Amino acid sequence: MRRLLHFAVSGLLVLAACGDDTSASTTTLPEGAVIAEFRTPDGNFKVLLTGAAADHARAAFEAGTQPGIPNGRILRGDGGVNFGHDWHLVEVEFAEMAIEVCDGTAAYIDSIGYDAWVAGAGDRYCPWGAELVALSEG
Repeated sequence: MRRLLHFAVSGLLVLAACGDDTSASTTTLPEGAVIAEFRTPDGNFKVLLTGAAADHARAAFEAGTQPGIPNGRILRGDGGVNFGHDWHLVEVEFAEMAIEVCDGTAAYIDSIGYDAWVAGAGDRYCPWGAELVALSEG
């Protein structure tokens, strides 16, 4: 009887641990927003785009062109979309040119860390070589 109880409790714990994890695989985006994935020479990163930036990225992606240099304010944490990184971008705009101090690759920021990036480059990230490779509506 004791063994049966042990198995029953173990089974319940396993089921509870598995649970319904749809929240991890589905992100609810603000109306009109997209998640854009960019490739840099040594790593990818993702950004939540809203408003004019989302519209611009959508149009470029559909036309098979690049929207320009993503230029945004870098913040600590993955922001709910930039998984695998301890940083994310907000307030992203697309530029034709940007100053060199905010240029870099995703892997470079990961290797030196968020604090070192901000200490050296400030609160902007504008990877010149970033290419838009995917868009997701959520």
